[in-house]
Amino acid sequence: MSITGWRVHFTRRELARPREVTPFIGSSASLFAGLDGWLDERGVPEGQPFLLSPKGEYDVELNRYFSVWLASSPWNTQAAHARDLRTFFDFLWFARDE
Repeated sequence: MSITGWRVHFTRRELARPREVTPFIGSSASLFAGLDGWLDERGVPEGQPFLLSPKGEYDVELNRYFSVWLASSPWNTQAAHARDLRTFFDFLWFARDE
């Protein structure tokens, strides 16, 4: 999976479910069934930002920054940091030589 740049997302509990259950939705429903509990067990607050790389990968160490260093910061401060990091990582990603 390749996307054009780094992306910022925010954790959400009680995700909206589609009204019509397609075969794909039915087969992948178990993947999201325990998501709320998983977030609660790890103390991840609602709305905490996280970054995904252009390859669609989640880096545990990178995203740990939000739960360790910015944990006590207001939501808008965390969101601003996440967006600034995204911009910086996009710069590094597109400026590298391949």
